[in-house]
Amino acid sequence: MTIERSMEADAFLATIDAASPEAVSACEGWTTHEIAAHVTGIAVEVTRHLEPYLQGEPVPKTRSFEEREAPLQALGHVELLRRLNAEETRMRGLAAEVLKGEPDAVIPWTGRDMAVAKFVPHLRNEHALHRWDVAGGDDISRQLLGSDDLVDHSVEELGKILLMAGRNHDPDPDADFRVCLRSDGHRDLQVVVEAGTATLAWADASEDEPWIDIDPVARHLFIWGRRPDRHGQARSHMSQPDLARLQALLSGY
Repeated sequence: MTIERSMEADAFLATIDAASPEAVSACEGWTTHEIAAHVTGIAVEVTRHLEPYLQGEPVPKTRSFEEREAPLQALGHVELLRRLNAEETRMRGLAAEVLKGEPDAVIPWTGRDMAVAKFVPHLRNEHALHRWDVAGGDDISRQLLGSDDLVDHSVEELGKILLMAGRNHDPDPDADFRVCLRSDGHRDLQVVVEAGTATLAWADASEDEPWIDIDPVARHLFIWGRRPDRHGQARSHMSQPDLARLQALLSGY
């Protein structure tokens, strides 16, 4: 079994290679170099989990972003890009090896269980989103970020995680909250705070609640804490306090 390099990875690698390492990205506090270190660090960490799993050994605890990225940030940019390419290739090979023998394999990851097969769409999401951080909303970004399966992965695998940091900025943390994010031709998506728990969830078609109309690509960016880079991609049908609370909840993680 093989897992081919995704078009998201190809586009990300080409963009990172062409960009100045010192260029300030749309990911707050990061240049192109830090973005490359972050994505390389994910591949390194997945490999660090898959190798012992294949050997029948205990899977280690997932390291923090800071711990795994610090030595990568210290590399020269040319060497970091070589490492990025090699680690992405290595990770795909190990994932394919695991899935060949155990298609339903599940391993510990960041305090929860994660299906090995889900690491592929997870990295595709990272590549598409962080390419946007560097290149903005060009035609390639619109193609990559318009994939419904990547939004599905974000909602179904990361529905609570994407709101964890935003809850720290929630202006009314004890109040229940429901807002719908609507995109023409796509399922409605809800941001829900209920009984102290916040999550993203696909909405019931019968729901009637405050909403925003939002371009589907912008919606994908929005739930990851990014903001559309063209005016008018999101239109509010809610009160100003509700809009402010929604933006606080979706402020990234």
